[in-house]
Amino acid sequence: MVVQDNHSDAPLIPIAGIERLQAIRPDRVDWVFEQTQIEAENRRREQRRVNTFIFVERMGGMFAALVVGICGIAGGIYAALQGHDWLGGVVATATIGTLAVAFLKGNKEGSPKK
Repeated sequence: MVVQDNHSDAPLIPIAGIERLQAIRPDRVDWVFEQTQIEAENRRREQRRVNTFIFVERMGGMFAALVVGICGIAGGIYAALQGHDWLGGVVATATIGTLAVAFLKGNKEGSPKK
């Protein structure tokens, strides 16, 4: 019993398989190459789309963090101007501290483990 497994993420089948196909059905070799080209184009298109969505997600997250930071600091300033100095300081500090922790923790979770 012979078990053979050729697992690859490459869009092209192994040379041995192409040679066997050439021996059996020579007219299908060109078809295989055409299908391989179509598959490669689809993979590139899909990868480009995934990269675009990741970029939009990251930029959206940064924009949301900017809005939260500005609102938190503005709220702290507003509270301080209304006579609640300690409250204003706590709100602004908590906003900045929470954003800093979120960015630092998010970067550590996203980085590859060694």
